[in-house]
Amino acid sequence: MFYFAAERMNVGEANPGYDARLASNASNLPNVLNTLNSERGTVFQKLVYHLREIFPTVGNISVRTRPSDNRLEIRVWPTEQMDHINLSFPLSSSGTGVSQVLSLLTAIMTVEGQAVVMIDEINSFLHPAAVKALLRIINSDYSRHQYIISSHAPEVISHGKSSSVHLVRRHAYETKVERIDIEKVEEARSVAEHLGVSMSDVFAAERVIWVEGQTEEICFPTLYKALVAEIPRGVVFISVLATGDFNRTKDADRVFEVYKRLTSATSTILVGVVFSFDAEGLSETQKNDLQRKAQGSVMFLPRRNLESFCIDAEALGDFINSKAEKVIVNSALVEAKLKELAGSEGNRTQAWDGDLNDREWLGEVDGAKIVQQACRALSDETVTFSKKDDSLSVLMSIAKRKPQQLAELTAYLRSLVGKAVQSDEG
Repeated sequence: MFYFAAERMNVGEANPGYDARLASNASNLPNVLNTLNSERGTVFQKLVYHLREIFPTVGNISVRTRPSDNRLEIRVWPTEQMDHINLSFPLSSSGTGVSQVLSLLTAIMTVEGQAVVMIDEINSFLHPAAVKALLRIINSDYSRHQYIISSHAPEVISHGKSSSVHLVRRHAYETKVERIDIEKVEEARSVAEHLGVSMSDVFAAERVIWVEGQTEEICFPTLYKALVAEIPRGVVFISVLATGDFNRTKDADRVFEVYKRLTSATSTILVGVVFSFDAEGLSETQKNDLQRKAQGSVMFLPRRNLESFCIDAEALGDFINSKAEKVIVNSALVEAKLKELAGSEGNRTQAWDGDLNDREWLGEVDGAKIVQQACRALSDETVTFSKKDDSLSVLMSIAKRKPQQLAELTAYLRSLVGKAVQSDEG
């Protein structure tokens, strides 16, 4: 059994001696490496190779007897060639994380049979890319051991291929441990919230759909499940940082490429990247231009924004009453207010003809603005509609009662996910 604490290890030197097995605190690491290099050179070279995979800045390692005090010392070389000792540096000066990884690899590569390896905060002092590389090596080459790993880092959960995941919570003076089934959306979301990251940051993805904002990131997965089917495994929705980067710059093609490369860097098995944007403020010419720059990987919502699908008197009435904690409106009152606002100055569009269900009008109206104004006006400013927090509840209300009213959105989501899934086949 080995236990690796989160603290940085200082194991770069030791008194001379013969050791074939690493001590529990790795204090004899120089001795074990020296023995390994002398008696099991192939294993030693493989260890060095793994170290290069994890740390591209490490070229080689060696162990020498230091002339000043005859202690064994681990030296790190920036190149594979080891021509002059002055070109190397002590392990203690090699940068954070190298000593931990070197000790861990030595332990799992030299122990006979199966071992239990406990690692507290495996990402401590490591770059996320280094964590992923280390986990990949553990999974592919040394899976015979049992690993018990604690972490707050999403990349560990993404790439750990865990047989089980447990969430540890503190409640006052007690600590509770609960097993999490990451296949269940609600339990997975609980893990994400506990870590302080979004769902899409936590789980490795094969296909990424970059969406307009956090509202879509929250709504699209749930709506797809409610209106279409289960989301294909490996598909995630992630909000872009700023949509304006795509449609307000001459270098939009470079921005698309940056996002695609960023996506590829987060997953070793990525096969599909698609972008979903609102049609808000974009002409057909601008849409076609963005489509060209994105090399066909962009889709546009059939309405100006997602909130335009929330324009439903019954669902909005229920929302306002739930927020007000008492019945203050009915659907007829909400419908009248929506029509009033739709025809008012600042909201009226050329397509408005008095019909809230007119498809052309719904395609161009600023639904977010109309819905927000209606909620405030009908509640005497006591109820506000938040795009991020409230859109999903209103849309799900419509989905349960009148799914046919969301037919356009259903078709769009089906096409969006289909494009992501099929993008690796083209």
